[in-house]
Amino acid sequence: MQTFLSAWLIWFILGAGLALLELTMPGLIVIFMAIGCWIVAGILLIWPLTITQQILIFTIATIASIVLLRKWLIKIFKGSSKDSSVGFDDFPQGVHVRVVRPITPQANGRISYRGTLWDASADELIEKGETVKIVRYADNSRQIYFVEKI
Repeated sequence: MQTFLSAWLIWFILGAGLALLELTMPGLIVIFMAIGCWIVAGILLIWPLTITQQILIFTIATIASIVLLRKWLIKIFKGSSKDSSVGFDDFPQGVHVRVVRPITPQANGRISYRGTLWDASADELIEKGETVKIVRYADNSRQIYFVEKI
């Protein structure tokens, strides 16, 4: 009786699934298991192997690809910035931003900072379109800024 999927095709499809799974997981590890699967699939196209041999080759190929390729691939995918003057500012105290949703003492509004909208609170009414200054985080929250009119 003929099987629907041959062993090499199963290993190849498993490798493709693991490669797609790597896109959803950080760490750059699962892709090396995909490489191990593809190596087993390639060898199965040339020689027939028992399941024990397939698993052994998969394990050796995965470990070898991690040892030989991981540092190189991390350098490629890590990226770099040519403009070193733009750094990450953990707390933008004193930065002037624009209000995009009115802020009242009773209800938070929204401000635009670095192209992203943030919740903001204030002790006074601040209308949409006004420019304000970020003073601190509000109520021990690192997601809501306390702002003042300029």
